[in-house]
Amino acid sequence: MAEFDVDAILADTNTRLAAEYVQAFGDYLVAVVLRNAPQTRDARLRLEEVVRESMGRAEVLGALSSLRAASGVIADDPATAAAFSIAPGSSGLTGAACRGQLLAFADTSAEKVLSRVTFAEALEDLVDRVPVTLRNTAERISGRIAELYAADGGVIAFANSAEAAVTQRARELITKGVREGIPEREIGRTIAFDVNRIRRETEAWTESYARMAFRTNLNDAVSQGRIRTAQDPDVKIAIPAFRFTAIGDGDTRPNHKAADGVILSVDNPAWRWLRSPLGYNCRCGIDNMSRPLLRRMGRLDAAGNVVESKIPFNARPDEGFRPGGGP
Repeated sequence: MAEFDVDAILADTNTRLAAEYVQAFGDYLVAVVLRNAPQTRDARLRLEEVVRESMGRAEVLGALSSLRAASGVIADDPATAAAFSIAPGSSGLTGAACRGQLLAFADTSAEKVLSRVTFAEALEDLVDRVPVTLRNTAERISGRIAELYAADGGVIAFANSAEAAVTQRARELITKGVREGIPEREIGRTIAFDVNRIRRETEAWTESYARMAFRTNLNDAVSQGRIRTAQDPDVKIAIPAFRFTAIGDGDTRPNHKAADGVILSVDNPAWRWLRSPLGYNCRCGIDNMSRPLLRRMGRLDAAGNVVESKIPFNARPDEGFRPGGGP
C-alpha cells in the first residue's frame, strides 16, 4: 500500500501554512512590544485561528492515514475482512468491487489536505473520499475532530505557551531599549514609530520559534488523529496497535531512543504521553501495526489481544514538554 510521507510534509517549512505561523507570531510579538491592548488581542485571536486551522487539518491527515492503512488490511486479509463485515455499524463488504474500492482508497494521496483546503473542507473531504464501506466510520471520526477543535482546548493551551514565549522575547527587547537610554515608560511610544525596527530585531527569533512550533504542533496533531481514528471500533479490527519508532541517529534524545520499538494497543492510555512528538522538533513517529503483522510477529495472544511491550522506565517526553499527558 502506498503511503504519503507525513514527515516530508511536516519538514516542508516553506509551505503557506508555515508562512502563516511566522506572520502570526511576528504580528503578536510586535503588538506585545508596543503594549497595544486591542492590537495584542486581535493578534492573539489571529494566532489561535492559524493554529486551529493547521492543527485541525493535520489531525484530519492523521485520521486519513489510519483509515487508509485499515482499508488496505481489510481488502487484503480475509480474516480481517470477515470480522469487519459483521462489525456493529459497518456497512459490510460486498465482494470484489468493494475490495477494489478499498485498495484504490488506500493508494489515494491526501497531501492536499494540509496545503489546499480549509479545516472545514478537510473534514468534508475526510468523509467524501472514503469508500462506502468506511463511510460510517469516517462520519464518526469527522464529527469527533470537529467537536474537539470547536472546544479549542489544545489551541488555547498552545496559545498560552506561545504567549509566554512571546512575552519573554518582548521583555528582552524592552530591556534592550532601556539600556540604550529610553525610559521604560516611553518604550512603547518611542518604538511605535519604528515597527520595522522591532521586526528586524526579532526576525530571527520569530522565524526559528514559529517554524519549531509549526512542526511540533502539526506532528502532535497527526499522531492524535491517527490514534483517535484507530480507536474507532471498525478501524481497530484492522489496526489494533501502534509501534513507537525513533530515528536512532546521533541526534536522537536518549529518552526518545528508549521508547523505540514499544508496541501498545491503540487503547492503551500511555499514548496520551508516549505518542510522538516527545519534545520540540522531535522526529519520532508511530507505525501502524496491523492484525496480520502482529499475528506473524507472535504479538497476538490466543484470544486475539495485543501482547504489549513493557515501557522502559526512561522512555518519556522531554522535561516539561507534555506534563500530565497534555499538549
